[in-house]
Amino acid sequence: MKKNTQNPAPRKYDLLSDEEDTAITLAALSDPDNQPWTDEEFAKIKKFYRFGDVMPNASDRSAK
Repeated sequence: MKKNTQNPAPRKYDLLSDEEDTAITLAALSDPDNQPWTDEEFAKIKKFYRFGDVMPNASDRSAK
């Protein structure tokens, strides 16, 4: 029997409707302990880290 080496067919996903997206966003905003990131926060982290970079541990920081 010959082994199939081709890639599997891509999965098809349905996009969220506007109502579903709004419901998820409102649920995220209602959690005071885990607020969604702002665009500024994403820009700040993108500036310092790229995919594959090793992120520092909290214990690596020097005590001030």
